[in-house]
Amino acid sequence: MTSLRIAALSIGDELLDGRIKDGNTHDLGNALSALGLELGEARVIPDVRQTIVDTVRALVQNYDIIVTSGGLGPTSDDVTAECLAEAAGCGLRFDEPSFVRMQAMFEGRGIEMPANNRRQAMLPASSRTLVNQMGTAPGFVTPFVVGDRSVEVWSFPGVPREYQHLRDDELLPVLLQRLGSSGAALTLVRRTLRCLGLAESAIGERLTPLEKAHPDVRVQYRAAFPEIIVRLVLTVDAGASAAVNARADTLADEARAAIGSSVWGMGDEPLEERVLTAARARGLTLATAESCTGGLVAKRLTDVAGSSDVVLGGVVSYANSAKVALLDVPEALLEAHGAVSGPVAEAMAAGARARLGASLAVSVSGVAGPGGGSADKPVGTVVFGLATPDGVTSVKKKFPDFGRERVREMAAATALRLLLSALTGPDSTGGES
Repeated sequence: MTSLRIAALSIGDELLDGRIKDGNTHDLGNALSALGLELGEARVIPDVRQTIVDTVRALVQNYDIIVTSGGLGPTSDDVTAECLAEAAGCGLRFDEPSFVRMQAMFEGRGIEMPANNRRQAMLPASSRTLVNQMGTAPGFVTPFVVGDRSVEVWSFPGVPREYQHLRDDELLPVLLQRLGSSGAALTLVRRTLRCLGLAESAIGERLTPLEKAHPDVRVQYRAAFPEIIVRLVLTVDAGASAAVNARADTLADEARAAIGSSVWGMGDEPLEERVLTAARARGLTLATAESCTGGLVAKRLTDVAGSSDVVLGGVVSYANSAKVALLDVPEALLEAHGAVSGPVAEAMAAGARARLGASLAVSVSGVAGPGGGSADKPVGTVVFGLATPDGVTSVKKKFPDFGRERVREMAAATALRLLLSALTGPDSTGGES
């Protein structure tokens, strides 16, 4: 059984000194996962010539494809092409078509091209050029021969949109073709469970019997606060995909039962997208009324492109006077129960639903900290209201005091899950996406 062994190599001082995050490797891993592949290794190294050369030479010994990111710009610290040429022992070549494209791009912008951009057209002599439609730096594929194996190093610019373009339009089609032509290909089957409300250690404890009963199944845990994402990974050989998929479904059901109600969904669709999908399927609209979360619930929903057909709007009513003026919360309720209470949360949700004309509305009112808590309402106390055509309800939660921002994030996620439960029923886990 064989499979494509793939590694990622991110190059740049800025990735190591905290200036930017390495999102390209994360996105590559997601893209490979959709094909049933996975990264065997990911490294982040500085713009140091010998380090780059040594790392490339080491990676080609163990992998079939290495994807590099960064170091293809026009400045003196962009040395990836030179280092690939040295590692491959092939020297550099001047890629005239790439240089002409660069000139045309600058001319189209009415800007004179700086002389140092010419460096971007110097590529490893043995490489194949990848046309970058999003920027000046071309990508390229450098071949290596390691024993009786052929290895390819795919080099992309570090700019995310350029990296994504070359990954999706150049690399992934090649990988799909290779997978399709390999009758003995070994690939992966995954099932993903998304959990909210339990610690990673508690989930791991509940899944220990499953892991012991199925030692060939890899159980992967990832903390993506406030969620814990659990992935079951099974290998599949040619001709056995149907049986392995059926087994994966059974194991996912077992895992969901073991974890319990903390599982809000299965698959890779984020919570806010699942909410929007469920509302759209029923032709319903949504509104939000927020206090301690300061608009985070509405932000998560409206961060999704196309959400305007579902989300009508939201109200951030931080002060009690705003709750009265904008959401018609009776002053008597605030005086009798306080802002962090079931009656006020219900009134906020009902007010948002009525004012915005939405099918459903969710409200959030709580004590995010660091101050403001009391004996009966300590920091981390959050009350949620939910208004639907069937009436108004509320629920009170006490989150651990992990700090103001984390309390707010947990509250926003919980509000979204309440909406999802209202749209799909208590068992809102859905199917694998």
